Amino acid sequence: MAVSAYFMCKVFMGYIQDVVEALRGLETATSITVTTGEFDIIVRFDLPDLEALYDLTVNHIGKIKGMESVTTAVVEKEF
Repeated sequence: MAVSAYFMCKVFMGYIQDVVEALRGLETATSITVTTGEFDIIVRFDLPDLEALYDLTVNHIGKIKGMESVTTAVVEKEF
């Protein structure tokens, strides 16, 4: 079952471009947006299943240099 999720990222000062470049290297990232406010970057991922979401979170997102924290929101339904 396909899964979509938004990752709302807080990034350490001076690392925005580095984090964006690392995210651009992830083929399941369908949208990367630099924002103002509480989160620095919001990324949408479209993945084949929850196992892929887990792998993305643990083995990729969590290892990006400059990433301070991430809040993940799994899409339940789109209109």
